[in-house]
Amino acid sequence: MRKAIANTSERRKEAQHIGIRVDFEFSIAQDLGDPSDFITVYHGSAIATMNDESERKIGKVTIYIVERGRIVNEEVSLFEVMDSLDGDSCDCFANLFDHKTEELKPVVQHLLSEDRSLDWDLMLIEHLELDQEYRGQGIGKEIALMAIRRLGANCGVITCVPVPLQFTGRCEDQNPRGKRPAQQRVRQFWEEVGFVRVPASDYYVWPE
Repeated sequence: MRKAIANTSERRKEAQHIGIRVDFEFSIAQDLGDPSDFITVYHGSAIATMNDESERKIGKVTIYIVERGRIVNEEVSLFEVMDSLDGDSCDCFANLFDHKTEELKPVVQHLLSEDRSLDWDLMLIEHLELDQEYRGQGIGKEIALMAIRRLGANCGVITCVPVPLQFTGRCEDQNPRGKRPAQQRVRQFWEEVGFVRVPASDYYVWPE
């Protein structure tokens, strides 16, 4: 027991840091008329500056920015754009937008502040993950808020779908052991960040 306590204490000591930043990478390709040209994917690495001034990668985040304003101006189908990338962006459209009008569903619109509803673009936080020893310290929340402040300033909709990472991609068992409490923990995390759940949906939106 003493050894286990010592190991835990040592991990916490190693995890001490004095600053966090996120380094993003993204690509801009020549516009060839493909619907995916309206989506920019940001891959971010969460970097911690340690007490000894060394740096360590402690997590990662993936964010999609959908240029809905430009889509409307150029009279392109929002569905075709969000269907062009992957299943996550297509699923996002199905949960938040009316398929016929391509407008936000009233139940989603009702959750957004008046100021935010004036903006057009959409931000989907597709993936956020921290190394085990850095969880439960508020770092994930800070990374999410940093991303929202920097990348979501012109987005009318900022959304995510809380899914425990250890259960993503599993289809052979729809309700594996431990999934429900893990789901509740992930949902609680995003609620603490400030997101609210869309009724009758697994998606959450940022209302402020």
